[in-house]
Amino acid sequence: MNEVQTYKTFGGLPWTPKFVEGIDSAKCLGCGRCVKLCVQQCLGLESFEDEEGTERHVATISDKSQCIGCQSCGKICVRHCYTFKEKSG
Repeated sequence: MNEVQTYKTFGGLPWTPKFVEGIDSAKCLGCGRCVKLCVQQCLGLESFEDEEGTERHVATISDKSQCIGCQSCGKICVRHCYTFKEKSG
């Protein structure tokens, strides 16, 4: 049976982790705030050259297996680039 795992916060409130599922690279500014914030080191920055030849960056999920489901990356993102998913089972 695939049941969503629910835990409790320190204060006893219910909490369901939601793990990083994807990053919308079209919205991402490449500021790196999410990468610096992630204590699990799940995220990274990828460099690329845009149409004008300017070096740009976008956030990437470098190690999804390390995600603890805190959603801090999505909360700090001013462009709302992140999607999250509950882990069942």
